[in-house]
Amino acid sequence: MNLRVMSWNAEGMFVEGSMTRRASPDDALAVLREVGADIVVVPEFGVFERMSEKTSSAIAALGYTMEQFVYGDERGHGTGLAILSRLPIESRQRIAMNEFKSALEVVVAREHQNIRIIGVHLDDRTEAGRLAEAEQLVAHIGSRKPLPTLMMGDFNAMDGSTFFARIARGICGNIAGQIVRNEQLSSVVSRVREMALGTTIRYIESQTHLRNLDPKLRRTISAKQRGLEWLPAIRLAKIDWVFGSPEVAVKRYRVLRDVGSDHRPIVVDIEIAPSKE
Repeated sequence: MNLRVMSWNAEGMFVEGSMTRRASPDDALAVLREVGADIVVVPEFGVFERMSEKTSSAIAALGYTMEQFVYGDERGHGTGLAILSRLPIESRQRIAMNEFKSALEVVVAREHQNIRIIGVHLDDRTEAGRLAEAEQLVAHIGSRKPLPTLMMGDFNAMDGSTFFARIARGICGNIAGQIVRNEQLSSVVSRVREMALGTTIRYIESQTHLRNLDPKLRRTISAKQRGLEWLPAIRLAKIDWVFGSPEVAVKRYRVLRDVGSDHRPIVVDIEIAPSKE
């Protein structure tokens, strides 16, 4: 069975008044049309109440059913995660990670086979917060019936062995945190050092049967975000991940161009081995 999936923190691009000033809902819809994925995970879809009828109708016209939930984090102002599926959805479940955040699981069907999709958006502030959330994810995965599984989204965590992660943890990161005078940029530097610790990704890989589907560790995020539009759009680090179970084989893995969010869309063409049942 072949499947195309996309993970993209669109930074609220699907709604009016998004978190990015560089793009619009029409730009977000253009990405959906261009990619034509069967499953799309959008960790920061936006404030659902602000989504226009035009946008919701366009998503439906592309063949997608949307499952969604709103984060309880007071900083999000109603922002939530969405999973768009062109495949029939057999079941849906929230996975509580803490009092504010949940992950979203849907089980979809193709060719008489069920596939589990878990959409994730981990804490963006501390590694301790991410690890606590990852523990809940690991416990949930371990309690579920075995199925071909994809877990994808914005993990706000790097592989600690990469060059950028080592720099972010090291002397350059410490100096930057001391000399930066822009309050937002200083906050970004501090949080990036936490993301560079690498423990969350190691924990997920060691405690589940899931593996990273991008061994090349292609970078997905730049510093060019709302309030910092003057920064270059150079990709710096990988914090968006797609993990898959042993039945999942990668045919093609792409990180797309800058389309208005500080996160690049990830598109993966996969093949899932037939069920032995």
